[in-house]
Amino acid sequence: MSLFTVPDLSIGRAPLTPQNSQFDPKRLEYLEGMVAYLNGLFENLRQRHPEPEALARLEKVSSRLPYSRLVKINTGGEPPLVTETPGARDRIAFNHEHLKITFLDGLYRRTESPAIPAGRYSPEVSHVISELSHGVSEEALSGILRECEVDLSPVIKSLRDIQFIEETDPSAQIVPQSLLEGKNDRLTWLGHAGILFQTSRASICVDPFLRPHVKWTEKDLKSSFSDSFGDSLFFEPYGPELIQLSPAQLPPLDAVFVTHQDIDHCNLGVLMMLPEDLPIVVPDYDPAHMWEVDLSTLIQNILGPKRKVIRLKHGETITIGDIRATAFPFLGEMPSSLKTLWNCYLFETDRAAVACTADSALADESVDFLIERLQGNPKPFVLCARLVHSGKKSMGYRDEAERLFNFTRLWAWYVPTWDLFQPVDELGIGESRLRRLCERTNLRFYLPYAMGTAPWYRIV
Repeated sequence: MSLFTVPDLSIGRAPLTPQNSQFDPKRLEYLEGMVAYLNGLFENLRQRHPEPEALARLEKVSSRLPYSRLVKINTGGEPPLVTETPGARDRIAFNHEHLKITFLDGLYRRTESPAIPAGRYSPEVSHVISELSHGVSEEALSGILRECEVDLSPVIKSLRDIQFIEETDPSAQIVPQSLLEGKNDRLTWLGHAGILFQTSRASICVDPFLRPHVKWTEKDLKSSFSDSFGDSLFFEPYGPELIQLSPAQLPPLDAVFVTHQDIDHCNLGVLMMLPEDLPIVVPDYDPAHMWEVDLSTLIQNILGPKRKVIRLKHGETITIGDIRATAFPFLGEMPSSLKTLWNCYLFETDRAAVACTADSALADESVDFLIERLQGNPKPFVLCARLVHSGKKSMGYRDEAERLFNFTRLWAWYVPTWDLFQPVDELGIGESRLRRLCERTNLRFYLPYAMGTAPWYRIV
């Protein structure tokens, strides 16, 4: 598989997000009810007002409804006046039959990404992509294709034709040498919330959200690179010669850890490229929490039942080589009434400790947990977290300050009205809590991360 491509997933034409990663009939009932309500309202308005005024009133009411972008008002045709927008259902509910696997193109930057309408055959497509990502002989590839229930030969030919599948020298090393060297514990930031933690006996990766290699354009050079960007301090060299890491260039891994369901943390396109026998550690799941995605089921449904997915509950520890990984609660990034089972992770060896907290708010209970585990231990501790803040709570959780809801997130469907302005901790860590960690543990390094700070995330 070319280093200039990475698979991406969608339901129909709608990118895969938490909102369409699982099925809830209530969301479809809402859509159907909204269409019926608006059509009924227009009939009522038309009886009391001239049609232009009735239409203006209808548009005003529609614009105030949550998720009104799922419907459209047809002004030039026959009733029904209000209908679902094309693909509306694919945006709010999982439909395996409509699953597409697209291929991002970092080389030619095509306006339309090539796509495979994989549907329920996605596990077989995923199997082929995983094998191609790490190199497979022509003979072995032919054998894999013969075993598939669906004929993927035309797909492979098309991917060859557009140079997404390349012939390579099997002896050529594509993993950067710096990721293969060293015996001491070492930490590598991969961009956004991606962390690679390596020891002499194990390598683990957290929240890998890796993009394809990119052939930069003149426009990219102006929008994606600047000495004023914080990431300019993290990369050497920094500029158009910078080449990001493709998923195929990761060193041999012993496990992948996922903190939560957002696609920039649990990216199925990246996971698809990894070896099928690689353990994927995910948070636990409560079926009563409709605002949470069952990541274990989602991964195995789309990528195949061969995938080794492990649910890790809060307080549980799993040992990978000489790395002990303990899950502790991920807090915030949700209104206060919607509790989650999402994970932060504390990774420990006999020589170092690393906490990966992604987008979580570090509340008193988070700090208490870290102090209890690390107090009195001289080994250096690294905290990876969002920005340091004053500690002042905000009035209600928002993904964007000027928007009450986020269209791609699940929480907006289930948050009670009374909770829209309840105080919540800011994401990241407050100054006083960070000070307490410094005083009570051997906190040596703080990495502000998980904010999309890398040039390849700025491409639009």
